[in-house]
Amino acid sequence: MEFGRHLKEWRGHRRMSQLDLAVAAGISARHLSFLETGRSKPSEGMILRLASVLDIPARDQGSLFTAAGYRPRMTTRPARGLDAMPPAVASAIRLMLDRHAPYPGLVFDHEYTVLLTTPAFAALAEATKVPVNPGQNFLDAFLGSENIRALVINWEAAAADLVQRVRMEAWLQGPRSPLQRRLERLVLDPAVARAIDNCPDTDRLPVLPIELRVGAAELRFITTLSTFGSTQDALVEGVLIESFFPADDATRRFFEHPD
Repeated sequence: MEFGRHLKEWRGHRRMSQLDLAVAAGISARHLSFLETGRSKPSEGMILRLASVLDIPARDQGSLFTAAGYRPRMTTRPARGLDAMPPAVASAIRLMLDRHAPYPGLVFDHEYTVLLTTPAFAALAEATKVPVNPGQNFLDAFLGSENIRALVINWEAAAADLVQRVRMEAWLQGPRSPLQRRLERLVLDPAVARAIDNCPDTDRLPVLPIELRVGAAELRFITTLSTFGSTQDALVEGVLIESFFPADDATRRFFEHPD
C-alpha cells in the first residue's frame, strides 16, 4: 500500500476531511490532495507532521516511511516481553510492581497480552484456576473464561466497562488495530453481548471496581491503569500496568495479614 492510501485510510479513521487535516498540519488542501493521490512525495518532516496531527502510534509510523520510500526512523515492533525492552524501562516496570506488594498487579502490552504479574496476582490466578499468566491474553481470559465469570461478582458491569475502555483504545490504535479485531470476536460471545446490553450506563470511572469471590471470602478492589512508554518508542508504547487496590478493610487484611 503506497503512502497516499495509508494517509487517506488514517484520515478517514480519524474522521477528518482533507481540509481539516490540511489546516491542522499547516499545509494547503491542494498539497494534501496531491500527497494522497501520489502526485507529490512527502518529505520525512512532512510525514512526521501528519503523523503527529493524526496521532499515529510509533509502531505504525514506520509503515508510512516505508510506503514513501524512506527507512523507518524508529522501532516498529512492540516488545513481546520485558526482557526485549530497554533495560532501564524493564527495571522501572519491575520496581513499580515490587512497590505495589502485597497487592495484585499485572503488566500487559497494547494487545492486552500479559507480560508480567505480581506474586499476589499469580497466587490468585493459581488458586482460582484463572488462565491469566504471562503470554496469555487478559481480554480473552476476562471476557471469555467461565471461571472468571463465576469468580467476579460484578462481572457483567466490569465486562461492559472493559469493552467500552478497549473500544476507545482500539480506535486510537488505528484502522488496522489487532485489538479491535480481537474485541469484535469476543463481543460475539452471548454472555459478553448480554453484559453490554444489561449494563449500558455503568459508571465510566477512571478506576474499575472489581469484586471477587475467593472461597468463603469476598474481595473488593478498585483497579487503576498506568501507561508506560514514549510515543516515539514502539518497544514500550502502549504498555499498561494494572494495579489492584483494596476497596475495604477485609480485602486489605486478606493480603497484608494472610492466614
